[in-house]
Amino acid sequence: MAVRAFLGLDVGTQSVKGRAIDEQGNLLAEASTEYPLYIPQPGWTEQEPAEMWQATCETIRKVVAALKRCDPPAEIAAVCATGQMHTMILLDENKRPLGRALLWNDGRAAKDAEEGTALLKSRLGDRFLVDTLCNDFLANWTGAHLFYVRNRAAEFAKGVRNPETERWAQAWERAVTFLTPRDFIVLNLTGEVSMDMCGGSETSLMDIPAKRWALDAFKVLGIDKLQPPPLYEPGSVIGKVTKPAAEVTGLKEGTLVIAGAGDCLAGALAGGVLKVGQMLFTLGTSGVVVVPIGEKPSVDEQLRTQVHYSTIPDILVNMACVNGAGIGLRMFRDVLGDAYKVAAQKLAVDPYELLTQRASQVPPGSHGVLFSPYITGDRIVKAPQGRGAWYGLTAFLMEPESKGDACLIRAVLEGVCFAVRDGWEIIRKLLSGVTFEPIRMVGGGARSPFWCQLTADIFGHPVCTTTAEDASYGMALLAGVGAGAFSIWEAAERIKIVGVFEPNLSVAAFYDRFYREVFHGHYDRSQRELDAAIERLLNSPEYTDAYQAWRKREGN
Repeated sequence: MAVRAFLGLDVGTQSVKGRAIDEQGNLLAEASTEYPLYIPQPGWTEQEPAEMWQATCETIRKVVAALKRCDPPAEIAAVCATGQMHTMILLDENKRPLGRALLWNDGRAAKDAEEGTALLKSRLGDRFLVDTLCNDFLANWTGAHLFYVRNRAAEFAKGVRNPETERWAQAWERAVTFLTPRDFIVLNLTGEVSMDMCGGSETSLMDIPAKRWALDAFKVLGIDKLQPPPLYEPGSVIGKVTKPAAEVTGLKEGTLVIAGAGDCLAGALAGGVLKVGQMLFTLGTSGVVVVPIGEKPSVDEQLRTQVHYSTIPDILVNMACVNGAGIGLRMFRDVLGDAYKVAAQKLAVDPYELLTQRASQVPPGSHGVLFSPYITGDRIVKAPQGRGAWYGLTAFLMEPESKGDACLIRAVLEGVCFAVRDGWEIIRKLLSGVTFEPIRMVGGGARSPFWCQLTADIFGHPVCTTTAEDASYGMALLAGVGAGAFSIWEAAERIKIVGVFEPNLSVAAFYDRFYREVFHGHYDRSQRELDAAIERLLNSPEYTDAYQAWRKREGN
């Protein structure tokens, strides 16, 4: 008899990942398939829903084939999907997508978001966003993208002709509902239009305290022609795999399909972060802090962080997201890192490993170079069309002793951690009095000991890595929960801590001053102010102590 397996899928920004586990939580098989990301102009990001589905089918087929080779063979009993949050897919009455998806880091709706915010406040009250949506009406979230589409259609009706009005007028005329990528995969597996509760909370269109769609917001925004999808609690059964889906995926017809959660919440389950006092740092394309807050919303009055439902019914999290995290290092690799890619190929190693090794060869503070990581806009500093920059460049970087390229790399890593700390500081104030366990770190960045130690030093708080790596593992656990194999608390107990990184006191003291005097608020400061702050920092006793600690640690 085949072993029961549970499949978790992660429909990410660059690929679809799949992991299958057994009833003890052991990894049985994994696979991934890349698919294209389209950037038609700066600040715009799109993907084809059909290509998401094709990549998903290929990933599932790879996992199914690997499970058949297990001894004993295993068969998938339930599937659960996560994926990029906030991404919008419009559907017609036949449940077919209307054009490309607008992604979570697409900032084209910046002006529409401002208009929508003003409308919601004027019609529904100044505190509607804080008290009802518990979130800002963000430019790169589902609600603002739907409002953007509606506005382009309205412009087309008034005679405005350009590629965007023409494209979206046709789509809006036929649109009847909307989904996120993971919901689109569920639709293709089961034929059911649905959305998990977390998905509803990530649209800026949900009454979070009441756990229902904010239909008055739909009406005010003029998008009430759309029928929002039914909401499902995470871990509940949405449907079963249909015969057509079984034929293209290799899954057995009738396999259970379980409601999931957004990738950051799936990562929290994968990291065993379910209780108040725990914190997850997911470091992938974006950098995200996820902190459970209980059953009542804890909302930042400036709406710089977000409130979502978690993988546990009725339990909320507060979340801070930096859009441009790992993608900043990828930018260096692809634009400036040809030498590292060539060396990595010769050495048969990951280029990122060489980049982080190089970063360790310069001291904390990167000789005064600051990286502003807002290359795909940002939520915390409220810059949906923001841009990134290296700041503090001097001619010294051309000298061999400076290791100038290493300064640029280390500055990227530091800038990402500083930006995420902005969010961490906001959430800590909301939960004053709570004592936090070591930060659990997951995602691609968690595979780098250097980046883990850097996080501990910049946050001034212990960091640990776990036996789980990413969101697809979390969804494999939730698939098991939905199939009745174990409870969600038993699932969390399967996650073990495998490494702990304690902050170096001298380095952490320097980084704390760097954060408070240089990085924090830098986006709104003048060049003259930043120059003076960096100069003071490099001549401070904290820098001297951090430099000596770095030399001792790196053997320089």
